[in-house]
Amino acid sequence: MDILYTSSDSYAFLTGISILSLLKNNKSSKKINIYIMDNKISNENKKKLIQTVQAYERNISFVPMPDMTKLTGQMIDTRRWNISTFGRLYMASALPESVHTVLNIDCDTIIMDSLEPLWDVDLTGKVFGGMLECMNDRYRRNISMDKGEPYLNGGIVFMNCDEVRRHGYEEKFTKYIGCYGSSLAYLDQDVLNSVVPAEKKAVLPMRYDVLSLYYYANYEQVLKIRRSNNFYLREEFEDSVKNPGLVHFTTCFLDGLRPWIHGNKHPYREAFLALKEDSLWKNEPLWEDQQSKFIKFRNFLIRKAPKAPLFAVASILHGIIVPNRNLQRMRKSRGKTNAWKKS
Repeated sequence: MDILYTSSDSYAFLTGISILSLLKNNKSSKKINIYIMDNKISNENKKKLIQTVQAYERNISFVPMPDMTKLTGQMIDTRRWNISTFGRLYMASALPESVHTVLNIDCDTIIMDSLEPLWDVDLTGKVFGGMLECMNDRYRRNISMDKGEPYLNGGIVFMNCDEVRRHGYEEKFTKYIGCYGSSLAYLDQDVLNSVVPAEKKAVLPMRYDVLSLYYYANYEQVLKIRRSNNFYLREEFEDSVKNPGLVHFTTCFLDGLRPWIHGNKHPYREAFLALKEDSLWKNEPLWEDQQSKFIKFRNFLIRKAPKAPLFAVASILHGIIVPNRNLQRMRKSRGKTNAWKKS
């Protein structure tokens, strides 16, 4: 298995904890090569990452993060996201040509089971595989996708490097970022979903990318909040939540915090903390909640609010107001939203 993480120094400890969970739950794999796309990771953290991997007799290599300013000829405003998130789009050129398929894993994850079944997925003729994001058609409209077209989450990306190299997809990614980079709602995730045609995507089993929202809302509530009718079936959703292969600690308005921040209530927080205690970052202090008093008070009200009206409001915000606001931002970017055409 070839695995890639993209990390900065501030998230290196999360990367190390995720890698530790991967190594613990994939001991039967014949070979695991771990690549770290390096966005200014300190020598101390690099040493810890190397020691973590070598303790399990696996391979680890560091590869450079692409210079997005040089690639696109502009400074990109990534708002609350880290610029390193674009790195996964350039895995094919960053990695040796001997790497044909690679699984990119976000650092805010813990792996709960073997990932080997993902390598049974046939990526012939596909550019990448991922898990369906519960997303409504307004978001697809914003990035020139067709209604109902699979919109895949970018947290876990199973990329066919040969297909990317063969058809020059990195150049297409760069062109798209040059047009809309500072206007994209979900950065690299939007790039992948807009640039890659539907027939070139593979939908992977949901259990390998279980997002935080799914632990705070049931199936019907998730569909309501997201105003989506293109998602996994209820049975797969419920089985994935009960038996996740990978837990993805995404931001969620129903909590407001994540497991490495004091006050988080995620059901897999204890599993995360147990891994942290077993890692070389066990003495790394948990982060303090740096949110403003207003945001803390808002989060308190959200946790106390009755679910029915809360989800109705969330549905309007996430399903209508936010994507419409994003559309206005796209229209103000270089060119119009119809300036990009898949080829």
